[in-house]
Amino acid sequence: LTSVVIPDSVTSIGEYAFSDCTSLTSVVIPNSVTSIGYAFYGCTSLVSIEVDENNETYKSIDGNLYNKAGTELIQYAIGKTDTSFTIPNSVTSIGLHAFSGCTRLTSVVIPNSVTSIKQNAFSYCTNLTSVVIPNSVTSIEYRAFSDCTSLSNIEVNENNEAYKSIDGNLYNKAGTELIQYAIGKTDTSFTIPNSVTSIGAYAFSGCTSLTSVVIPDSVTSIGYDVFYKCTSLTSVVIPDSVTYIGGYAFSGCTSLTSVYYTGTEVEWNNISINSSNRELINATRYYYTEIKPAENDKYWHYVDGVPTVWTSEE
Repeated sequence: LTSVVIPDSVTSIGEYAFSDCTSLTSVVIPNSVTSIGYAFYGCTSLVSIEVDENNETYKSIDGNLYNKAGTELIQYAIGKTDTSFTIPNSVTSIGLHAFSGCTRLTSVVIPNSVTSIKQNAFSYCTNLTSVVIPNSVTSIEYRAFSDCTSLSNIEVNENNEAYKSIDGNLYNKAGTELIQYAIGKTDTSFTIPNSVTSIGAYAFSGCTSLTSVVIPDSVTSIGYDVFYKCTSLTSVVIPDSVTYIGGYAFSGCTSLTSVYYTGTEVEWNNISINSSNRELINATRYYYTEIKPAENDKYWHYVDGVPTVWTSEE
């Protein structure tokens, strides 16, 4: 399909109705439509969404879909060839999947009118390199910047009262939650700050550069999909403070071979680990001790700050 004619009899367009119609270039929304789900998700050739001017619920601005008041950007036409986009000042909310899958945009300007960035708003925008969160934003839902594989810098206005940036990564203002690691960074290792008690869902998802991650003992649980498909991750340091590892937290970590646990084998066996974490469960596990053990192959310690398995030569 390259075009679709929607008649005036239609009042509702359901979620994913035209999902992955990759040749669809334009669509016209009649004045009868009062409800639109994530209807155009994955329409990678869509350059124009037009809305009948008599529609009382929606409108089009430059081929993109908004609510009638212009306060919510519902769908950016992701087939456009533009590399940059400035969201209009009337917008207060960036909708679910609004830019998801847009592979051409390298930069987006978010105005100070925006207070909410919804789930998956920029997910899979694979050429987006940086983003600035204005001080007006009070809500960023999970996966907002998930799988943005070129995103190396997330900046937050210093006057924002809900969020902050540390080294280009996104945290809540208190620094207790790591919301999104900028997965386009080229660093091969990362130590999560000691202030962090919670790692957000999908926080590292799709990061292919990291080979090792150190989790501090301030963290008590590792939520679902945190390291999903981090295909280069070979080792992870997990503290004995962790009592729960959620679904698919390490799923798709196909290179994961070593787990350095700071507690004992008994303590590890008491952790609630979702069975979907096959790669984590199958990795070789080492337990921390500063005193050279009799069994060298099961224990580790730090050497110049690097997790190192004890050997008989030491």
